[in-house]
Order: sequence, then C-alpha cells, then structure tokens
Amino acid sequence: MYEQIQQLGALVGHVAEADQLVATMQTGIDAAVSAVAAPATPLSYYYELDNTYFSVTSNSFIGQLFNLFGLRNIADNAEAGNDYPQLSAEAIVSSNPDIIFLADTKCCAQSAETVAARDGWGGLAAVVAGNIAVLDDDIASRWGPRIVELVAAIGEAITKASSK
Repeated sequence: MYEQIQQLGALVGHVAEADQLVATMQTGIDAAVSAVAAPATPLSYYYELDNTYFSVTSNSFIGQLFNLFGLRNIADNAEAGNDYPQLSAEAIVSSNPDIIFLADTKCCAQSAETVAARDGWGGLAAVVAGNIAVLDDDIASRWGPRIVELVAAIGEAITKASSK
C-alpha cells in the first residue's frame, strides 16, 4: 500500500507529499501498536468479511495488520493458498475465538447481537466476554491513509479483551 501511495505521488508530481503521508501512516500504526500491552497468552481472533463467513489469513494485507499485535488467526487453518477463505460455522465455533472482528456491519447488517443469535455462537468466548469489535466497513475494506484508524480499532479491541 505504501508503495502504491508513493507511485501515485510520483505520477502526479507530489513525491514529497506522498512520502510524508506514508511516514505519517507508519508513525500512526507504530503508535497504535505500541499503545497495546501484549496479552499474557496470545489471543485468537476471527475476522468476518461478510455474513457467509469469508475471512482473511495472516498472509493477507489485513492479516498482516493483526500480526503486528501477535494475535492468532483462526482462519490460518483453512485451505492452503487461499488468503480469503470461507470458513464453516462449525470451524469458527470449534475454534472458539477470543475476539470477533466484524467488517460487515454496513454491507450485511451484522452486529454483536446478530452474532450472538447465530446457532451455536452464544457460548463462544468472544460472545460471552463481549469481545465483538464492530468495525467500519469502509475503513476495513478500503485501504489507504485511514488504515491507521483500523489498526487503532484493532488495538482497542485487544486492550478491552485483555482487561477481562
């Protein structure tokens, strides 16, 4: 993403501005990550792209953001070579994630309440502890300068989950 911003800056004759934007983004991400204390045991998470259980692995761009916090991604056990796997409800329930991140709140009307109401999901650690992070779909799926806000939201959810 940083390289794309710098390439665009070069194309439109604003190299210095693009470099400054990249530096600001990197500083913001570093600050958001540094503000979060590492949990005693790595927390597991499920990142929901839509209500048909598509997710991301740690190899995807979004997954790499979660890697900055040392979280364990339940989707990493999905089919090899697919960084955006569709998980089954059973796989998610059996993985029992500590945190659920919803990136489908606007597109698919998902919320902590709709997740808790899913068959078999009421007993998940994330649901019981109230660790369902409702993300802004636009920020979570349109990567650019506002990615810093997504990283901060991830950090806030981790801090909340770690304090319980």
